[in-house]
Amino acid sequence: MKVILFGASKGGENYIANHPNIDVVAFSDNDESKHGTTFLDRPVIAPADITTYSFDSIVITSQWVDQIFHQLTKQQHVPESKIVIPNKQAVKAALPFEDAATLNFAQELLCCINRFCQSRDISVCLDSGTLLGAIRNKGLIPWDDDIDLAINAKDFAKLHSALPELKAQLKQQFNVDWHIVVITVNGTDACINIEFSNSEISEFVLFDVSIQRRESINGYSELLSSGGLFFAPAEHFDSYEPIQFLGDTFFAPHNAHAFLTFMYGHWETPRKTTQITEYENRRATLKTPEGGINVRKRTIEV
Repeated sequence: MKVILFGASKGGENYIANHPNIDVVAFSDNDESKHGTTFLDRPVIAPADITTYSFDSIVITSQWVDQIFHQLTKQQHVPESKIVIPNKQAVKAALPFEDAATLNFAQELLCCINRFCQSRDISVCLDSGTLLGAIRNKGLIPWDDDIDLAINAKDFAKLHSALPELKAQLKQQFNVDWHIVVITVNGTDACINIEFSNSEISEFVLFDVSIQRRESINGYSELLSSGGLFFAPAEHFDSYEPIQFLGDTFFAPHNAHAFLTFMYGHWETPRKTTQITEYENRRATLKTPEGGINVRKRTIEV
């Protein structure tokens, strides 16, 4: 089956890993800087060039599902029957927290980062699936694949300055190889990713800790890494409330239950399989910026 993946990014990489029998003939992306390059040894093409390829389906592996679906059907005139919107698990990596050793490591790591930030008067807040797990599951959700934290602009700058110290502490406490990556979206530092690879004696399932910068704009808390796609009422992130989790005190959004309802709807009922199109806290009609969303990564060297 010949497939074009729309989204030359981690989601596309994970989709290939989860579907090893598909024939990916190309990636497409709205980021003009990627056009003419390769990703995972496949060409990255402009959306306008899609129809020059022979394919059975286009799988949208980007979070901009609504916008790309409209673009493909209205601008590139791709039949809807050839467009696939996968569930979130299809574009995620292996499920790390189903592995007992990895789950224990992840919980210790989360507590370590939380204590490090508190010791330096840096406020980080549980967010998204990690917050949901803390409140509903009293632990990390088994079918989640990362750890989500939120941070405001002031504390983002403080944490950025302290990253060499954080990396040194992580190296001292955990026997894995650490990689700290700053993700810039459209020219703005939007996320700090704490990543690792296994050492000679560790065998953890890989996952990331994403410390996402949020900014209050016109009454909304904007998740900067989404380029305006995901948001929440600003009241939830303009102030935090302490909660007990994993034997430590963490920060949660103000009125966390209301935030979870805004984000997930009936969040009390676990659902292992979801699609981005089911999320109400996204701007489904938001237009992608001219030239696409420009994402850049840089590794913090120590």
